[in-house]
Amino acid sequence: MHSSARSLPALFVAVVVGMMAQQVGAWSESGHHLVALLAFDDLTPDEQQKLLSILAAHPRYAEDFTPPEKISNADRFRIGTAGYWPDIARKLPEYNRPSWHYQLGATLTMGEAAELQVPETPGLLPADATLETQELYIAQAIELCRRTLNDETALPADRAIALCWLGHLVGDAHQPCHAGSLYAAGLFPEGDRGANSIPTRQKNNMHALWDGLLGGGYSEGALDRRVKEIAAPEFAVASEAAMTVQDPLKPLVWLAESRTAAVDHAYTHEVLGPVKATMEEGGELLEIYFSDAYLKQAGKLAQLRAAAAGKRLAAIWREGIK
Repeated sequence: MHSSARSLPALFVAVVVGMMAQQVGAWSESGHHLVALLAFDDLTPDEQQKLLSILAAHPRYAEDFTPPEKISNADRFRIGTAGYWPDIARKLPEYNRPSWHYQLGATLTMGEAAELQVPETPGLLPADATLETQELYIAQAIELCRRTLNDETALPADRAIALCWLGHLVGDAHQPCHAGSLYAAGLFPEGDRGANSIPTRQKNNMHALWDGLLGGGYSEGALDRRVKEIAAPEFAVASEAAMTVQDPLKPLVWLAESRTAAVDHAYTHEVLGPVKATMEEGGELLEIYFSDAYLKQAGKLAQLRAAAAGKRLAAIWREGIK
């Protein structure tokens, strides 16, 4: 027995279901660059320059945003890096905020509720929260960073940091494995850590596999191709649909969509079958080998989620540069 998150809004799910039937050719370095570039391309040239001006006040601008040699477009490298920067900050204790990247709670539960230890859903953003606050989760962190970026009286460095976190967390909120965990009695009573605890032959674990669906390390040429792919009309339909749902700029809406996407396309029978068998038989969960059909559907969904994330990120960045 299992329960799932609420359904995606009707228009958005209609677009997703229609496109999932097609074959494919959230997120690693490439994925975060991609979402940021999709958002950047949605801005006007004047808005783009304002965004770059805010980013230039970043306290690690010289260290982390200087393009390597042979980069043909420095501005696009910097904006893409803004979306990826919170992962760079994992190695910088003064900037690392581990819990900001995900949401607590259950995407799926299996077994008796009394045997599970599902944490409470994070509440509202604490009134005294700042960019130094560690104990926040993704929806709270996005609210904090929107407030900071929109505040023209805030320190320029804080606005630049907030810009980067927004570029990153909007993308993370659209990655199904960042929205919650599978809680399974006797196997994952405290959750599967956003699928990090599900071993796979591809990419070591299921979370890593989903993170890599939009590409791996940075490659300017590969990113240019991916941006063009997702700028195509078929994905434009998905990005426009993402802005027609109720409260399209609320992270809890994105997280609800991601949980539904996880139930429908991440935690399929290829995962839940082995999980159920292990719950019944005991022992450790063996490595899962995903079928080509699973990977094709996952890849298409990743592109759809990136298209939605890029459109929504553009609107949020636009708010902060008025």
